Amino acid sequence: MQIASRQIVWNEGGRGTVVEVEMTPATGLYIRFMCNAAEGRPVMVSWGDGSKSEHVFTTHDISSDHRYAAYGRYRIVFEGARSIGLRNLDGEAQYSYDAAIVSYVDYSGLITGSRSGAFKRSVNLERFIAPNLTGFGQRDFAYCTKLREVGTPQSAYFYDGTFQNCGEIEKLELVGGTMWSYVFMGCTKLREIRFSHVDQLSTQCFANCPALTDVWIANKTIAQTKQVDTSGNIIAGYGARFPWNANPSTRFHCIDGIVLGNGTVIHE
Repeated sequence: MQIASRQIVWNEGGRGTVVEVEMTPATGLYIRFMCNAAEGRPVMVSWGDGSKSEHVFTTHDISSDHRYAAYGRYRIVFEGARSIGLRNLDGEAQYSYDAAIVSYVDYSGLITGSRSGAFKRSVNLERFIAPNLTGFGQRDFAYCTKLREVGTPQSAYFYDGTFQNCGEIEKLELVGGTMWSYVFMGCTKLREIRFSHVDQLSTQCFANCPALTDVWIANKTIAQTKQVDTSGNIIAGYGARFPWNANPSTRFHCIDGIVLGNGTVIHE
């Protein structure tokens, strides 16, 4: 439900969740977001062209859309949202305005979740920063071919294909936690990943990552990483085994040393 707008003062230095878009003849002038409200808060949207919308608090999905009068770059600011995306589920239709998204930065700290397929094929998205985000849906950023900067240090749940075929990402620092299939598959420039806590890895998580040289797993021993210890092993999602299609030469940095993707142990 959309209600009358009210005057809101925005902080250019960083307030709310800022989504930058570039509206072009290829994207069209129309854009729609799906979001969820943080507990008890209305969701307010400043569209960057002087227009504002407000949505009353609800526990249901919120749809917020806008049509610009002219092509150009706009800075959209959301207040009161805990998740924002362009769709609810992976498999929903792709839109011309998927290509309008350039940057997403959460300054509010309210963004704690993502949405399946949220920015799938947003081919011009370069940056996604959400410091308090804890979990991703399915293929949220799949085929985001310009995505370079990801800042989600608290993220601990990754459904299938979160960063699948994101060919410009070079480095990631994540909690890790539970990771399902294809999470990093096709990240062809990815060189290193630092996990602070891994519980599960699944099918082809590191497939087609030819540049991947180093994976840090801060909470597991070599035996637990190789899934051969008597307890505490990395859970084999869908039965997947070490090294989850990583290169034979990829170094897995564990508590007690390093093991290569081919199983060779190198003690520090």
